[in-house]
Amino acid sequence: MGASASSQLDEGKCAYIRGKTEAAIKNFSPFYIRQYSVAFCNHVRSEVEQHRDLTSQFLKTKPPLDPGTVLYEAELSQFAEDIKKWKERYIVVKNDFAVESYENKEAYQRGAAPKSRILPAGGKVLTSEEEYNLLSDRHFPDPLASNEKENAQPFVVLPKEFPVYLWQPFLRHGYFCFHEAAEQKKFHAVLSDCIRHLNHDYMKQTTFEAQAFVEAVQFFRQEKGHYGPWEMMTGDEIQVTRSSGFCVFFSVWVVGGQGHNKQSNKQTKK
Repeated sequence: MGASASSQLDEGKCAYIRGKTEAAIKNFSPFYIRQYSVAFCNHVRSEVEQHRDLTSQFLKTKPPLDPGTVLYEAELSQFAEDIKKWKERYIVVKNDFAVESYENKEAYQRGAAPKSRILPAGGKVLTSEEEYNLLSDRHFPDPLASNEKENAQPFVVLPKEFPVYLWQPFLRHGYFCFHEAAEQKKFHAVLSDCIRHLNHDYMKQTTFEAQAFVEAVQFFRQEKGHYGPWEMMTGDEIQVTRSSGFCVFFSVWVVGGQGHNKQSNKQTKK
């Protein structure tokens, strides 16, 4: 998958992306300005009328946990993209649902900055390389690949028996490994919960700013002829714009090499 290795952005590509960014913001701004005004007026009206007697018909949710509550922590093997090697890392997931990776437990306890921090909104969690390859090839087919099934070597050799692949549409993918199936299953469940919360929690916000943004994106997509269910409306503002017609973010990702990530790993391995 991928016909060439990743490369750094040169000045020409940066200028191209900068121009695309400015054009995308210019096209989107009228939609947001209009919906912001509507949402703000509705907010003021609600404050003035003080509809305190209205009760929700939905099921009550659990009260939020205290900020910084740790949901998961463990030492496991993680593939470090910067050095193209597996490293033992101390993984911590708090109730902001970000996956933080530390050098070791001591580094985490003394407050060191994490080696990496992943927000897996829109991602998928897989537990076999076959599943990962099928999903990757479906989204990023190699135009130079033959139609015949090839016995390709794994793009990265697993150090342990039970892997977990975090597939993300617009970010570098994550690779983790465990000695025990129970550990793999637990981490799979944690990542799935993170994805579920990050996909939908922003949409549940009641602030008028969030409502204005969501409605503006919907009208922006409808203007381009995109109707139907909102599978792409997942994550926070940045992640929603990546998948809602703002081609500039996709351009950054393609030029930056995520689509060639697997090929690059193969070349490094050789």
